[in-house]
Amino acid sequence: MAFSIIVYIAWLGISIFYAMKKPYSKLENSALLFCLLIIDINRSWITNEELKVITYSTAPLNYSAYIIHRTFITPMIILIGINSVSRNSTVVKKAVAILISSFVLILIKIVLLEFNVVSFHQWNLFYDYLYYVLLHLFGYFVLYCYNSFVLKGVKK
Repeated sequence: MAFSIIVYIAWLGISIFYAMKKPYSKLENSALLFCLLIIDINRSWITNEELKVITYSTAPLNYSAYIIHRTFITPMIILIGINSVSRNSTVVKKAVAILISSFVLILIKIVLLEFNVVSFHQWNLFYDYLYYVLLHLFGYFVLYCYNSFVLKGVKK
């Protein structure tokens, strides 16, 4: 059951991202997606394999649901959250978008917990929420660096 729910959420997230009006270019979104993937996959490796504070199911479908969540859903929801507000929005609007999309990610994590796809040891949902907020802030930092380095070019 968890696998079908997660696949549907991933499909829905990709469809929403594809259909929405994006204030950032394809190259900016691609750079952001790749940086988010690098950070998210490494964080899950550290928390799961090294620190063992989060464990995932060994059942094939539940493990596949975990991989889809880590690889598709988390970066897509963050991309949707960042692209939902325009470039020139106020900090308050951006903060509200960050908090709402992080909350959506926590709701998806609750689904994973209910179906025993993941289990927490010395970890809780607040740590995940904090991680998602920091991942959003990292996304804005990547966009800022992309703008300053790539779009503006090197000044002589």
